[in-house]
Amino acid sequence: MSTESESGKPKPSVAKPEDAAAAKTDAAKPDAAKPAAKKADGKLPPFDERRLTFAEIQPFAAQLDAAELVANANDGRAVVRANAALGLAALNQPVFELVAMLRDSDSHAAAAAAEAVSRLGVQARSLIPQIVAALGTTHTEITEAVNTALSELIGKADDELILALDVPNDLAMKSIVEAARKIGKAGIKFLIKAAGHERIQIRVNAIGGLARLGKTDLETSMAFLTTVEANDPVPDVRTAAKQAMLAVIAREKVVAVDNLPKNIPDFEARKLSNSELREYADAINIDEMLFALQDGRAHVKINAARALGIKGDKAARAASGMGVNLRDSVPAVRKEMAAALGKLGAGALDAAQDLVRPVEVVVEEHH
Repeated sequence: MSTESESGKPKPSVAKPEDAAAAKTDAAKPDAAKPAAKKADGKLPPFDERRLTFAEIQPFAAQLDAAELVANANDGRAVVRANAALGLAALNQPVFELVAMLRDSDSHAAAAAAEAVSRLGVQARSLIPQIVAALGTTHTEITEAVNTALSELIGKADDELILALDVPNDLAMKSIVEAARKIGKAGIKFLIKAAGHERIQIRVNAIGGLARLGKTDLETSMAFLTTVEANDPVPDVRTAAKQAMLAVIAREKVVAVDNLPKNIPDFEARKLSNSELREYADAINIDEMLFALQDGRAHVKINAARALGIKGDKAARAASGMGVNLRDSVPAVRKEMAAALGKLGAGALDAAQDLVRPVEVVVEEHH
């Protein structure tokens, strides 16, 4: 090329010796840029030869055709289907074919569809109910990937996510509720929002989610569930709230058993009388009794209530746990809890707001 000598003629004033190297470097820049230009003007890699990554497809988005990608998503070759899914994500095309592909028999195609859903983000909001329905039969790793994507949409596509709770309980737990679990307290806030929906199934499933996750934010969950149990007009919803409260305060069975009283004879074996328990008044440990209140056996709960009643105002901090047991399905348990609460003194007033309705229920049962 003769450009170097020709460029020197119109610019004799800059032809200084110290600028010679710079001039050569500048002259070389167009040549160095040529490979990059070829890459930008390159051809989209074939979809039928090997599995491509999103990074390989995305730079050629301008060459993609949405209709052709949809057709490829139904191709008989798994590699073509997988590449088509990523191509649809590159074109920002939330189509139903991606939902169907989540259940693809080929794991790579299903994984590509899950990645596409994740990359589409909030643009896939219209597909959320169908995506959740599909999770009923997806493989574990696909379910996990999609739930992660759904968790990232909480706070951005709440309306669609809440509507997606209108499914059987098992499916709701493994999809939307699991997505809520991934984001901690923000997930609790979302489930509380969902529990205010007009559809009963959505409310029940959201409350079921709180039963599973409520320990993440126990105070907020219990306050909400108490209100629902007291005020929701639908019996099934109130029952769900009651069961959720018991689940939230419950500890793992092995922990509860390990912490039950060991120095009060027959505490776990049978129902003890007040006089029997008074003989061991000094051995009554309030923390142990709090664990006993969460036991699944009615006679253990009754023993705990009677023991706490013996401790009187020293056991005031047990009022909340006793209040929850006023909703127990066993009438004798409810009766003992009400009787013991009356012996806790003024220290139990902190829990009065939560206990008003349960006490009223117990009183009504005795009339």
